[in-house]
Amino acid sequence: MPSVEERLARNEVMFRAINERIRELARRFDVESDPVSFICECSDETCVEKVALTVDQYDEMRALPARFAVMPGHEATPLVERVVFRSPGFVLVRKIGVAADAVLEQWLQDAQ
Repeated sequence: MPSVEERLARNEVMFRAINERIRELARRFDVESDPVSFICECSDETCVEKVALTVDQYDEMRALPARFAVMPGHEATPLVERVVFRSPGFVLVRKIGVAADAVLEQWLQDAQ
């Protein structure tokens, strides 16, 4: 049975998969220089908030698999993540501990 930290991380990975598709569509329709509405990548599986980022901002954030963009106030407990950047429109968090391990494991599976 997955730990709470693993479950929270897996919720965020699910949102990330949706955002990857949004990113692909933004590139296909050549709107990557404009802000795009990405899904908040918080751990709340019922969250439907949008985070406005350019595709370049999204790519920079995603350069490290353990980083996620969430709406301000959607940061999880310090048990699973640390805030690495805060702006009025979004917060960039980095998974730590078991949550980081779960994210990395999923990222490696997706890469295969």
